[in-house]
Amino acid sequence: MIRCIFTVTLVVFIFQFMVLGSNGTLTIELASTQPTQPSNDLGNYKTVNYYARFNCGTISDDSGPLRPGKYDSDITLFNKKSYPITVIWKAIAIDQQVKNNFNILNIPSENIANINCAKIFPIQYNNATNSTYALSKKFTEGIIKLEISVDNGLLVNNFLNNRQANIILNETEIGNLINVDVLHTVNTLDDLNKEVVYLKVDFSVLPRDKNQINNLTAVFHIDPDEIVDPLSIIKNKISENNANEKIDINASEILLRDTEIISDTLTDNHALTVQRVDPIIS
Repeated sequence: MIRCIFTVTLVVFIFQFMVLGSNGTLTIELASTQPTQPSNDLGNYKTVNYYARFNCGTISDDSGPLRPGKYDSDITLFNKKSYPITVIWKAIAIDQQVKNNFNILNIPSENIANINCAKIFPIQYNNATNSTYALSKKFTEGIIKLEISVDNGLLVNNFLNNRQANIILNETEIGNLINVDVLHTVNTLDDLNKEVVYLKVDFSVLPRDKNQINNLTAVFHIDPDEIVDPLSIIKNKISENNANEKIDINASEILLRDTEIISDTLTDNHALTVQRVDPIIS
């Protein structure tokens, strides 16, 4: 009987030792079922930034480094992960006055979102026709800043959009969440004449004394469906460019030797440039 009581007492003692610490204090912790919130430890806070250039609007002359045309930029963001990712972005234009133009963009899992000139400047580009918008007459260039914040492996931006914020990332995943590519396009202006016609004239200027004959060739731009007088065109052009009176029109005879019509069609110059944007982690 005494041996039985001793055995029971020993078992109870061992069980208490397993549950309690050496100082007799209970050390069992309950796991929280609430979503983890971002911490204030800046040492574990990471920011992933992407900086993409944009060109938006119309250039109507060739006075600057860029050629005349209609410019547009399309920034494509591809979510490479199996969960949604929220990105904060803002446009920083060269002549920008507004500073708090932040936008929230949610990208579904393994999906694509884009930012183009219509989204960068929605007020200027709200004139839609057949699902295409009219580019603004004003040209603007600048940078799009894309930002993803990570705190202790948590996607902080996802809290803003009530998305899956309890995804824990490791260090190697932070810079490999999305792909960012930029497509820049330039289209020919609408009012550019597509067809050009030239008149080529071979002629001779014969002085009255006939001591010297000048054989010349001239090319003139003319409009289609127009009746022209080559002799009058030549006389007018000589008068305009004859400041030093090298050719005396009144004392000379102009002989037309040959005429030729040259036509050409201007192609719609369409330029494409693709740029991959790398992340900057800080």
